[in-house]
Amino acid sequence: MNDLTFDTLSRVLGGILTLDPEAFLALRQFPADTVDALALAVVFVAGLSQAVAQSIILFVNRVKPLRFALSLVLAALLFVAGYLFWALSIWLASRWFLDQSIPWQAVTDSLAFSYLPLIFSFFGAMPYLGVPVLRLLLVWNLLAVVVGFAVLANLTATQAVSHVALGWVVLLVLQQTVGQPIVNLGRWLTNRTAGVKLVVNRDRLKTLIAAHSLGTERPESRNEDRPAGAIAPPPIPMTPGAIAAKPLSPKALTPRALEELSQRRSRRLNLLWIYLGLALLALLVALSLEPLRAVMTTWQGQSRTARWLADLIWIGAIALVVAAMLAPLEALGWWAGWYGDGVDRLNPQPVDEAGDNHAYPRRFIVYLDGINQSTADYQPTVARYLDELGQTLPTDIALVKGLIPYSVLNRSLTQDRPLAFFWRGIESLTKRLGPWVGMVINLRNILIVAVSADQRFGPIYNQGVAQRVYESLVQVGYPAAGGIPLTLIGYSGGGQIALGILPFLKQALGAPIEIVSLAGVISGNGRATEAEQLYHLVGTKDRVERLGPIMFPRRWKIAPLSYWNRAKRKGKITFISLGPVSHQTPGGVLDDQAILPDGRSHLQQTLDLTLNILVGDLRQHLDIQKIQVVRLGNYYHFQSAAFNHPSYYPVQQTLPTPWYRPVGDWVGRLVLPEPEQRPHLDDVWLELLHTPPAYRTWLGQRVPLGWRGESDLKKRFQAVTRDIHFSAEAEDSHRQGLILPTRLNHWRLVTPLESLAGAHPIDDIIVKLPKPVVVDKGLLPHSPTASPTHPPTHSLTLTIAHEPIQISGPYTALVQFLGPADDALERYRVVHYNPATRAFDGLSETVRLPAVVSDDNGVAPFTNAGLERSPQNSTGWYIYGAQTHDGDFVVKALRPRRLFQLQPDRLITSARQGRQHLRRESWSDLEQKKGTTESVLIAPKAATELAAMAQWQEGDQALLVHVYGGIGGQKREPAAQGPIYFGHFAYGIATVVREPLADELQFDIHYHQVYTHNRRGLVAGTLDWSLYMGDRQWGFMGTRPVSDILIKLPAYTQPFDFSGSLWSALDELRLELELMTARYRTGDGTGVTYVGPANNCAQDSNQAMYASAIHIEAAVMAHRTTLKAWEAQNPDQAKQFQQLLNLRRNLQKKLLPFGSARADWADEQESLGSNLSDFPLKTLGRGLLSWRTMLPRKASDTMTQLCLSHGAALWVLRTNQIGGHDPDIAPLAPFTL
Repeated sequence: MNDLTFDTLSRVLGGILTLDPEAFLALRQFPADTVDALALAVVFVAGLSQAVAQSIILFVNRVKPLRFALSLVLAALLFVAGYLFWALSIWLASRWFLDQSIPWQAVTDSLAFSYLPLIFSFFGAMPYLGVPVLRLLLVWNLLAVVVGFAVLANLTATQAVSHVALGWVVLLVLQQTVGQPIVNLGRWLTNRTAGVKLVVNRDRLKTLIAAHSLGTERPESRNEDRPAGAIAPPPIPMTPGAIAAKPLSPKALTPRALEELSQRRSRRLNLLWIYLGLALLALLVALSLEPLRAVMTTWQGQSRTARWLADLIWIGAIALVVAAMLAPLEALGWWAGWYGDGVDRLNPQPVDEAGDNHAYPRRFIVYLDGINQSTADYQPTVARYLDELGQTLPTDIALVKGLIPYSVLNRSLTQDRPLAFFWRGIESLTKRLGPWVGMVINLRNILIVAVSADQRFGPIYNQGVAQRVYESLVQVGYPAAGGIPLTLIGYSGGGQIALGILPFLKQALGAPIEIVSLAGVISGNGRATEAEQLYHLVGTKDRVERLGPIMFPRRWKIAPLSYWNRAKRKGKITFISLGPVSHQTPGGVLDDQAILPDGRSHLQQTLDLTLNILVGDLRQHLDIQKIQVVRLGNYYHFQSAAFNHPSYYPVQQTLPTPWYRPVGDWVGRLVLPEPEQRPHLDDVWLELLHTPPAYRTWLGQRVPLGWRGESDLKKRFQAVTRDIHFSAEAEDSHRQGLILPTRLNHWRLVTPLESLAGAHPIDDIIVKLPKPVVVDKGLLPHSPTASPTHPPTHSLTLTIAHEPIQISGPYTALVQFLGPADDALERYRVVHYNPATRAFDGLSETVRLPAVVSDDNGVAPFTNAGLERSPQNSTGWYIYGAQTHDGDFVVKALRPRRLFQLQPDRLITSARQGRQHLRRESWSDLEQKKGTTESVLIAPKAATELAAMAQWQEGDQALLVHVYGGIGGQKREPAAQGPIYFGHFAYGIATVVREPLADELQFDIHYHQVYTHNRRGLVAGTLDWSLYMGDRQWGFMGTRPVSDILIKLPAYTQPFDFSGSLWSALDELRLELELMTARYRTGDGTGVTYVGPANNCAQDSNQAMYASAIHIEAAVMAHRTTLKAWEAQNPDQAKQFQQLLNLRRNLQKKLLPFGSARADWADEQESLGSNLSDFPLKTLGRGLLSWRTMLPRKASDTMTQLCLSHGAALWVLRTNQIGGHDPDIAPLAPFTL
């Protein structure tokens, strides 16, 4: 046996690290006791190093300093215990399961010394690079295990791996069985030592961090709660020279003086421990980097300059690694509450706030400086940029500056820090020797940027900075309720920090947030998809910014699912070139001396672009060339027919009365305001096509149309107000013919009314206004003379509480077709219905039915052939349209009278037979039913037809569940080429009204279509039956089989009277559907909405249903006391209200069969505008959580069966490609489970 000297030990351990087999064999030369002691020491140090690397767990759990140190030691001891158990498992496995048993000494030595690479695990505490380092060390550790067992146990590499793996399996089994008490003991000791119950699960740690809301005071930050030994920052700058105490006279030894003396001694002791810790850390790093020094020793024999350079590199490497490991400590200590309440919060400086003290600015701007910032004072170029920006901004935009984004405590480097003297020295040398010395500050702040980008430290650091930004905004007058848009301007590293703090600020403020990156160095980890827009300004000579795409792998193209790359595909990132501009002065983005070829300085160009983003017209920079459509969609084809243009019909109509009537009191064409009109107009224009008699002088004029003033209503519609920036997918979809709101691209804060008015490329959406309509006449002129384009006054303003209803034609009549009047089948002789005789013996005339344009598949949406022979013609058709300039009435849409009469073709009074009809009969034998309609009433509680009909009275409302099928036959549509066709789902509302032309009760049906963007130009929103179904060009009546099930359940559809205020659950659903359709029109700001497993017509319509149920539950919880008193006074309504609550509970169970709400449903997350490739697994998972609403017909079956089981009456209205006869198409039933 040989003695173990230091040199020998160094050679052996170095050989093991290089995986030299001879080094493992050399262990046999030393005494066994010495080797065992050395093995335990290696394992203990490796465990301690691993504990340091994973110490963020202790920080997140807010473990106090002394307990923190003890927890590290305990973690190392438990690591040793784990090593012994693993060794025992391998030894037992070799004896039980393998032919060749491994000696105990070989197992312990092989396993222990293979841990040697893990001694360097403390390097894993470095930001950003720490995780890759840990992974490399684990690979190194695995290789050492294989080599150790192969050498000391005489095994092959394969045998070594199998032995170790089998031992690992045995260990896991023992841990979950007989070893469970030992495992529990280890957990108990860990929690006991830490003083808290430690959360170690990664997801739970993220939840713990995210649970802290900005603006709330931490308990740990109070003086009385400061933990023992906490490192409290001194209130004044502190340096080693300043620690020397001034001699005190005996007279000065008052209690207060003694307390101050005690505090100074405590600070000295704290600083002493800090400096000792820094020295120890530097020593450990130096020893760990000794191989680097060995490599550089080859220079020792060269010149003095080479040796000096080698020493400088050696010292610099140590300093850089030490600085990297210290970089996260400030944020982690802040989170853990180690700093007490001595946080220095610099007061930000507001610039150019709104002049009215009672009016909030319309936008706040926060500036985050670049990596050369060491104090709250800016570099001269930065200060000049901010001064000129503040002077140029409008008075209703507030600029906040003065923040230090490289400190979660908002503390400068030169004050209140143990190394403040060092940074003051660097600043002093920078002034004397030049800016190159200041690169030390840049390197330090680059490490902070790495902390922000790190997935472990970043959430804590970014939340700390977000807290300071939040406090700054509140100090300058940001409202506590939030909602005001925010712009973050980040220069250099400030761009990364701006992106890092974005999700925290967005959650706290509830406002849209955009980022302006001035040469920002940004990682791919930040949630760029949550930004309204990220404007990335960078010059072609900027070498620093180019490090971002190189340093951060999640910006590489091989990471398509990273936040950065997804945001790029969504169009959330706008790249703006600054031309031949570098990163920083001289020649940088804020250099006021460098001149561009156009004569502007670099600073002026950056300032102009910033202002253009904030208050200018973005289109001149972002839409240099108009997007060209390369594949025209059906909408463009349909527009080739003149009768599809609003200009084809004059405003003044001379239709004979009483045969024609308007479809509503207020009818008009929505007109999108010009961009320059938006600051003065909170509404959209409505060009009036019909008005009540008192306002006929305004016919043909444009008046403002807006929402009613109820604060709750406006707040809910404001929640779906979005900035719109087309994603890359949206732009490509537009080129391929999807009809998108191109006129709204790059508009800020687009309202639901604007998204409706701007949904088409031109202003061609005709609407009627839902009642009630509030008219603000003001000073009404006697004779308005304004042009339609620029009205002279806003004295007539219309406000509504619900979304305008899209319609086909403004006028309607009830006629019977007698036959064609020409060979082209475009002119038909009709006779009007006479209510006096209740027969078709009224006015006879000729109307026009121009031939419609076929779609891309060659299918005509409607055909006139055989219209007079249609089964529906006997009871008459409602025709919709208007007169042309020649006086001809053009029929744009039709509606069969028979289908809407309250006269069922069949009555079913059995719930079982009703379910049978819904499941099988309703969609069976469709080809035989082609051209027909069905009206089936299912009334389980009614014994006779008279009793069943008595349930449907004038004014009653019903929930409508709509499903359509596919187009088959010779001209089968592409979506139906496969074996199944999914169909489409929608909710709607049917109201029993007295139709004046026939003077009879009928159903008035409005759909709330949650419809994705399409080539047809159908716009998500509230659509009248005459447009969605009956329109000859745009509707589906002539081409698709359709099922409309009207559900009448008094508890859900009948309003409750709460002290004179009427409310029904159906009203709540209507509002939620209007919010959802508004989201669909904008694609949550991306400009497009796609169909997917988690987001589609059925899923999102039922998300609105789920939201309405949640709001009902919240209202009940909020007004429990009031409801109890109301129930006592209204027992009949109370019983019905309990039925509603039971329905709500069952509804949630049906919509979410797995019991838990989808995350995007519970949080109402913005998930539109993405497709399956963005989140493949998450999207499928979300879809499966609500699988009953994934397929349209299954969703319909689920809802109707549920309501039927609660005693509802159902009225099933079915159409099967009605109107004229087209032999080339056939109806297809949608697929269900």
